[in-house]
Amino acid sequence: MATGLSSDLSEIAGALHAWLRVPRVRELVAQWPFLRTWELAEAYECGETVSVRWRQLREAAERRQDAALRAFVETAFAHPRLRVLSPGRSMHWVTFSRRAAPPICHDLPRVMAIGEDRFRVRFADGRLQDVHGATEAVAVIVERLPDDAVPEPSCVGRITRSSS
Repeated sequence: MATGLSSDLSEIAGALHAWLRVPRVRELVAQWPFLRTWELAEAYECGETVSVRWRQLREAAERRQDAALRAFVETAFAHPRLRVLSPGRSMHWVTFSRRAAPPICHDLPRVMAIGEDRFRVRFADGRLQDVHGATEAVAVIVERLPDDAVPEPSCVGRITRSSS
């Protein structure tokens, strides 16, 4: 969960030695300035990955100024069964996964806006269903979630409603 470049072999060896002692990523990066990390790495260590991924998705939807995407993301975030899953983006699709870190699950429904407040939902078996409105898209997804669509224990953290 950290990366970096250095031409100093002793620096690299020192960082690897420190990493084997399993420090927090923030401590590792502070000790070895050639390393860098990102917000999700620290969130993963704290069990906050899902809430950070939701916040990032909500912020991205806001920046894109895409009303349909924003409506879907906010409606999905408001639903308890979806809010505990890890959201993501893959091309134009909004995805959900039991895992907050790779490899993500590919057996849960995904959705994409197709224009004029319409959405296309894709199911794990490849079937597609077009629906009207974010509320209907969320309802269809929740209705078709498998019973075991719950986050893996390592993904469970404090999920809070943040303001965007």
